[in-house]
Amino acid sequence: MEFLSNNIKAITAGLSLALSYLFGGWSALLIALICFSIFDYITGILAAGYKGELNSRIGLYGIARKVLIFGVVAVAGIVDHVIAEELGNAFAIGDFELSVASASILFYLVNEFISISENLGKLNVPVPLVLKKAISIFKEKSYEEGKLAE
Repeated sequence: MEFLSNNIKAITAGLSLALSYLFGGWSALLIALICFSIFDYITGILAAGYKGELNSRIGLYGIARKVLIFGVVAVAGIVDHVIAEELGNAFAIGDFELSVASASILFYLVNEFISISENLGKLNVPVPLVLKKAISIFKEKSYEEGKLAE
């Protein structure tokens, strides 16, 4: 039993190390994206159930969508590694360091936030007016400039 326990610990440590490398380390942004993604999925399931539209195919699509989001963030983290190796820190403005991974995470955080708010609306959970206005502005600007990938 101890052998199995040690192997599970080793596999978990190895996966954590690999994921940490892919995502450019564990950051507050990455943790926020994980939390937002989980909360979005849960509110999406609840909203679908509330509306009588719960469907396993849609649920599977939701999981696939989340996997793809984290895939994009991992690719962005790899791009950051390549840039750092080849060019040094090419995206620094004074003390402020920019990264492709951080920009990607911020993009998906906004999308997840919008989705969570829409799901809460479907559940008749009040969303503060200031948040509704912010979401409206994000959506309008993103669609006007063709920036929001749906």
